Amino acid sequence: MLIKINIIVILLCVFYHNSIAQCPETNPNCLQAEQWVFGDSIFLHFSSSGITQTNINFSSYECSSFYMDKKNTFYTNGEILWKNGIPLAMLKGHNSASEGAYISKQDSTLQIFITESMNNNPIKLFKYSYNLIDDTLMSEEIICRDAREQLGIINQKNNRAFWLSTHKGNSDSFYFFIISKENISCPITIKGGSDYGIYSKPNLLGVNLIFNIKGDLILNNPYGLNLDLFSFDNEYAKFSEHKEISAFTYDVCFSPNGEYIYFSQGHNIFQYNIISEQFDVIHSSSTSYQDWGQLQLNSNHEIVIANDAKTYLSGIKYPNISGTNSLFIDTLLQLNFGESQRGLPNFNASYFYTPSIDFAYTEDCWEHSYSFEGRDTLEATNWKWLFRDIRNETVDVRLGKNVSYTFPQADSLENKYEVTHIASTASRSDTVTKTLTIRPKWDTDMLGRDTFYCEDTKANISLIAAPDMHCVHWNGEEPNLDESLGPIVDYDHFHSDTLVADTAGTYIVKVTNKTFCQMWDTLRVTEMPRPSKSVISRNGNTLKSSISANAYRWYFNGEIDTLTLQPFYVPMANGYWQVQLVSEFGCESELSDSLNVGFAALDHRYETLDFRLYPNPSNGYISIEVPKSGEYRIQVTDLNGKLIYSTTQNLSPRMSLFAAANEFANGTYIITLTDEAGNVGSEKVEVVR
Repeated sequence: MLIKINIIVILLCVFYHNSIAQCPETNPNCLQAEQWVFGDSIFLHFSSSGITQTNINFSSYECSSFYMDKKNTFYTNGEILWKNGIPLAMLKGHNSASEGAYISKQDSTLQIFITESMNNNPIKLFKYSYNLIDDTLMSEEIICRDAREQLGIINQKNNRAFWLSTHKGNSDSFYFFIISKENISCPITIKGGSDYGIYSKPNLLGVNLIFNIKGDLILNNPYGLNLDLFSFDNEYAKFSEHKEISAFTYDVCFSPNGEYIYFSQGHNIFQYNIISEQFDVIHSSSTSYQDWGQLQLNSNHEIVIANDAKTYLSGIKYPNISGTNSLFIDTLLQLNFGESQRGLPNFNASYFYTPSIDFAYTEDCWEHSYSFEGRDTLEATNWKWLFRDIRNETVDVRLGKNVSYTFPQADSLENKYEVTHIASTASRSDTVTKTLTIRPKWDTDMLGRDTFYCEDTKANISLIAAPDMHCVHWNGEEPNLDESLGPIVDYDHFHSDTLVADTAGTYIVKVTNKTFCQMWDTLRVTEMPRPSKSVISRNGNTLKSSISANAYRWYFNGEIDTLTLQPFYVPMANGYWQVQLVSEFGCESELSDSLNVGFAALDHRYETLDFRLYPNPSNGYISIEVPKSGEYRIQVTDLNGKLIYSTTQNLSPRMSLFAAANEFANGTYIITLTDEAGNVGSEKVEVVR
């Protein structure tokens, strides 16, 4: 057995090195579409020079995925992960899950996505991480609790990340996960097409969810209902046009040009023209029923058809051609080893897309500076980029194959730009255009500044994250879909912009915007002590607080009378007086015990200072008119008694400009003046800009 495995590894590595040079810039992952593992012991290598077959340690009824790098081969049937022909780890999928597996690589980590089979209800979607450096399975994570046996994959518009899609249980919705080397974020949920939940069919679990290779169409095959065809925007996973196709089939496949859909039904193979909506029978089996399996494109742009329990594969030789000219071939490939089952490998549809020109891009989320990488198959010598602001029709030009560009409208407005890349030689020129949605820059103080609440009060502070985010995580909380680890916390939980802080502590928010950049912000909420209860004493004709504070509210017969910034006050009427202390944070003490004043008519040491403010309300520039020239202490507080501003300034009977008030935000303030003799006066002013 060891000799057999070593031969397999050597052969696969030879296939790899023979293939790697053939991958063009516009399809750097083409190799992954050339290697097929499926059925009972079947390994195929497709190339322009032919098909090589090898016997391999593998068995699966439907589920299959394969990944190869320079050193190793990995493949799975959903139940076992193999490396170079040796079982590596047990997985929680099932070999009869139709599109039940997909393997991808991000840096030094394999990401393995596995669905359970129709025997489970609900069906879970697992993500496994495998460390290629340490050769260890790092983690197992449930990323969807109620999926289907459908995993559709296509590159995101930036050609860096990809979309992983599945149907959302017994519903009319789909999940779309963005998978990048940085993270896997909360899914986008899209409604559309057949509602699985209104049918009482235990086998309504979906067979395939496929994209055309360009990524602008997606087809849902629920197996038992009509097909649902949608136009697809792969920038932020959106459906647009919907077409329902009357066909009951086990499996479907797009033609490479995206104009036709092929499917089996009974003993027939059909071609469906998407534009004309015409059905053509391109093959009718001589048997009353042909057990066709899955359909899949290969790297030669043929469609391969599995035949259950057969030693050959059928296929369509020219699927881009209309009608029977597409050429169905019953024995497209005679198998030298093993036996076909119903399944074929599940691929990222982008592996089959090799345009003559394309580009990839990476966003700097902080500056909205994008790095653009041109890709072409022309061996171009000249390159140009056009950046057109769709809103105001301005166009910027950059030259070079790889360029950087900072979008000027990114500060505050969401805007769309057309990015056009042109590559040319002396005799040929090709162009590609993509529309990008540029969203506002991050707000670095998303939650505001550290804040507080007062002792013996409920915090009740609303922390509000940046608006219009894709996903919001509070205090490090992440989705938990595995009930064995604790209470279920699903994705709906992570779309709340607001968290109410009711206790002191440090609050953390992680937001993911709609270009899938992430940012963290931290805010500390502190409980501030209340000032102690004061005692009022009499000093001649003046009342004085026994405790110092930031401000003092004086009450007469139970009603607030005035606010002072000094601990003393000359009462203007006889009756019961109390004082309440206000800290610099606006925290209030208990009211003092009442002091009965009967001396208000006596002469007092300090006079009330009369002054005037102009204008009031003010736009922020305030003039002060005082009785006589001199040096005055000016203090500004808000209505909670919090000191906003304090200064000493020479004023005269003519109106003097108090320029510092221009720094204040809209609101109502109390301006208190104290002259050189200690006379005090206060006036309210409203600032309205």
